[in-house]
Amino acid sequence: MEDKDLIHKILEGDEFALEELHKRYARQIYHYIYTETRNYDDAEEILQEVFYKVSTKLNQFKRRSSFKTWIYVITRNAIVDYYRKQENQLKTIPLQEELIEHNGGFERDESLTDLQHSIERLPLTYRRILHLRYIEGFSLLDTARITGVSVMSVKSTQKRAKKMLKTQLDEGVACNG
Repeated sequence: MEDKDLIHKILEGDEFALEELHKRYARQIYHYIYTETRNYDDAEEILQEVFYKVSTKLNQFKRRSSFKTWIYVITRNAIVDYYRKQENQLKTIPLQEELIEHNGGFERDESLTDLQHSIERLPLTYRRILHLRYIEGFSLLDTARITGVSVMSVKSTQKRAKKMLKTQLDEGVACNG
């Protein structure tokens, strides 16, 4: 069943459809939140807030974008709201191995660890764009919608992030090699 069908059923009061929507998105939304917060309890709390907002505001979904994009916008806003309340800053986003192919002379686990450490040193804006594009698989347009910036801004940020990450990884190879 497609998202639009589930949404229609939810708006008609079908609680099982809401459970199905939760099953479909909870794991990846939780992963996104956790990569932003690096705290299991905070991620769980924010996830609950996201699905509360989805269930109470689903009638406001205008279908100008995909449901997945819409829920990620809600998630981003929930994370920002949470940290605004906590007077804290967002933390790091570790990325998966598939983000960038790195041809260093490392063992696989060492290479992944170095990649994660390099990513954690990137500015938050860079980490967020790389996560949405390469881990979540969002298009440039959807990434722009989620982050509230232009497509050109996403492209240029992505390019700068990759360049900075490559530089950091190359420096790590030189230091370790």
